[in-house]
This record gives sequence, C-alpha cells and structure tokens, in this order.
Amino acid sequence: MTDEKYSEYRASSIGKITPDYEISASTLVDIFGLNPYTTPNQRLKLCHDAMSGKDIRFAANNAMDMGNRLEKPIALAAFDRIGLLDIQLEVTEPVRHPTLPLNGSVDCYGIADNLFIQKDVEKGFYLPEKADDEGIKINGKGIVEIKATNAPHQEAPPPYRGVLQVKALMAASGLEWAVIAILNGTDLRCYFYERDLEWEKELAEKVKDFDERIPHCDYYSPFDTQDAARINPVDNGETTELTKTAQKHIDNIETWEVQAKELNDLIQNSKTKLMEEMGESQQGFSKTHQVVWKTVNYKAQPEKTKVTPAKEAYTQRRFSIKKLENNWNNTCNL
Repeated sequence: MTDEKYSEYRASSIGKITPDYEISASTLVDIFGLNPYTTPNQRLKLCHDAMSGKDIRFAANNAMDMGNRLEKPIALAAFDRIGLLDIQLEVTEPVRHPTLPLNGSVDCYGIADNLFIQKDVEKGFYLPEKADDEGIKINGKGIVEIKATNAPHQEAPPPYRGVLQVKALMAASGLEWAVIAILNGTDLRCYFYERDLEWEKELAEKVKDFDERIPHCDYYSPFDTQDAARINPVDNGETTELTKTAQKHIDNIETWEVQAKELNDLIQNSKTKLMEEMGESQQGFSKTHQVVWKTVNYKAQPEKTKVTPAKEAYTQRRFSIKKLENNWNNTCNL
C-alpha cells in the first residue's frame, strides 16, 4: 500500500471503533515491549496486515467471554466500594487522541465528588505509583477499567493488565484519574492512577515511531530468537559474509553454552540430592522454601495422528521449589 493510499485508508477509518490498523490503548503495552505474550514486531505485523485489508480479529475465548459477562457486576461493586456519585456503564463511542494515531475503548466512566483516596488494604484500595502515606484526589469524570483474572493479586498489577491502557485512555480523553477494578474469585481490588504528563511524552514518541513503521512493516530489531524467525521465516539461498560483531556473538555463544551446561549439571546434581532427602515425602519445608515432589497420574491418550501415537496411562512425580512469603514456622502456624 502506498503512502497516499495509507492516508486515504486512515481518513476513511476515523470514527470506527478501535480500528485495527493502528495502535489502541489496550494494545499499547505491546509496543512498549511490556507484554510477555506479544512483541512489538508481532503487533506491527498485525497492524500492517489490517491496513492491507486482512481480518486480524479472532474469536473470543471462554475467559474473554466470561470477563465481558462480569464487567457490569464488577463495575457496580467498584462504584459502591469507592463511593462514586454515578457510573456510566454503557460506553459506545471510542476515544481518540487529539494529536496522535491512538484510540481506545473505555469500559465505564465514573463520577467522583472530591474523594481523597489512600491505600486501604481492607477496602482493596491500592495506589501503585504513590508512597503508602500519600493519596490522590479524584473529582469529576474518570475512567473505570474492569478486569477479571485468576492470576494472584499484587501490590501493583503488571503493565499488561490495564495499567498502560488506562494511562493511554487518560491521555486520549484528557481525564485526570482512572481506576482499574480487578476481580480474582471474590477478591475485588481497585488500583488508582492519576494522569502522568511526563509519561505521555514517551507515549508520543513510541506511538509516532510505531505509526511510521506500519505502511512498509518496518520491523524493529528482533527481541529474541523467535522474533527473529518471525521476521525472516524463510531463507533466500544466498551466502553472506559476517561482520566482526557477528564473530563476537559467535564466540560469546560458544563460551556461554559451555557455562550453561556446567550450571545445568550443578542444578541437576542439587535436585538429585534434594530428591534423595525427600524420599517418599510429598513436600518438605526449609526456613525459606517449600519443596514439592508430588505424584501425578496421567490418563491414557488415544492415537491422534500417525505422528502422535497412543499413550498408555502412567504415573510420574513432579518436582518444584517455591519460595515462601513467610518462614516455615509462620506458615505452619497459619
């Protein structure tokens, strides 16, 4: 697609809900390199394909469907707990940044009346970007982002669980506060954020750079070996003369592979000694760690393909080590 056609495509797409050809608040975490599931180059390829007319959307899975069904109940629970004046549950219009090719969909809007929010573990209130003795004032209209997850709660949610999303939505809408309401089982926690103008400078740089790469799919340097393989999926049959820098990388790989084997041998030896001490015990505790060597029964599997033959039922012990949040004595007394 030529630059002129790209501009035409962009102009014709304004007003659509979160067009796929450009970055959105929910996918912004990808281009910051903070999404463990999608690299910047993967997101770039998706946007380029969408710009070329390909349908890149996928069907919602069960977790996504359940999250959508729980959105309103979670929002209402957060509304009551925070003490908001009002909440807008039906949001049909996307927000678009006034100067950047950035859009986003807001789950809900909340209205606050000069509420002063501080960290309160009993209420499930957390301010990840403030010290424990600090607070923030929320007033007027703000963004309420809803998440449902089975991942353990943390003092601060990871960037891909709505953090960069609400920051981008505040930047696009001009609103000054946002809250991410995350439900895990029956545990609802609310994470509050203020608009960050300093961060928005980095946002502008990232979004502009990404947008310029879309028309010609101008990839970033690969982030790992899998990313490199995605960028260059097939060879061209040619031979290239490698640089001095490449030779340094070759030397490093040779050296580190030897060191990695030595370290792996040491790890396996220590695991063997631990297993010897565990014997038939299912778990054991040191002052700082829990060691589990649990028996797992696997069911028989029928033949799926000629390449994947049938498997008989079998039993195997699974070994793992977990660091304790408290020492063993405290754990046993809980």
